[in-house]
Amino acid sequence: MSIAFKGEKREELGTASARKIKKQGRIPAVIYKDKGNINLSLDGRDFEMQYFKGLALTSLVEVELDGKKHKLIAHKIELDPVSDRPVHIDFLACDNLKSIRVKPKLVFINQEKSPGLKKGGILHIVTRRVEVLCDGENHIPQEIEVDIGSLHLGSKIRSHDLKLPTGVKLNRKNNFLIGSIIGRGKSEEEKAVDPNAPATAGVTAGSPAPAGSSPAKADDKKDSKK
Repeated sequence: MSIAFKGEKREELGTASARKIKKQGRIPAVIYKDKGNINLSLDGRDFEMQYFKGLALTSLVEVELDGKKHKLIAHKIELDPVSDRPVHIDFLACDNLKSIRVKPKLVFINQEKSPGLKKGGILHIVTRRVEVLCDGENHIPQEIEVDIGSLHLGSKIRSHDLKLPTGVKLNRKNNFLIGSIIGRGKSEEEKAVDPNAPATAGVTAGSPAPAGSSPAKADDKKDSKK
């Protein structure tokens, strides 16, 4: 999938120029290329529409600039700290890349089948996107499904558990945490404890002594000191 924009070259650079562009409803951007970077701007409304759909980080971007089309991938999108709207975009030209790096969103499926969630557990999501490397534009995934239908309380989902499409691999090699099923119910590990093991109960201060037991007497304590 690709999304298309029309860009305008930026002749003036710097903070003042960027501020002026933003007042015009446009977003400053840079295309990084081996043969020299290109400074440009995009229509803010058009880009935001695709960004808030979640497509900007997982789609090939085609920008028409002075009659020439550039195939790009969004490398970094800087957001306004208050409004979370895009204020600057770094693009990488696809013709420079042996593999394309994108951040597809994770979709957690079969939640209604999860034994842990049925028992009142909660799906705790640590990350909603993962950075992957794709073998060309035809292998860019829009999303990656995470099947949690068999997970119990206490189960964890790690990056190595993900089933990635052909031509896609994780950018990070370590087995990082994706999410877990948490809650107050008993986990499968707790259920595995020997049911025939004798139960023990503590007696708190001020509570009645168990039947058949004799309370300690003050005289006994005195005798023990002699």
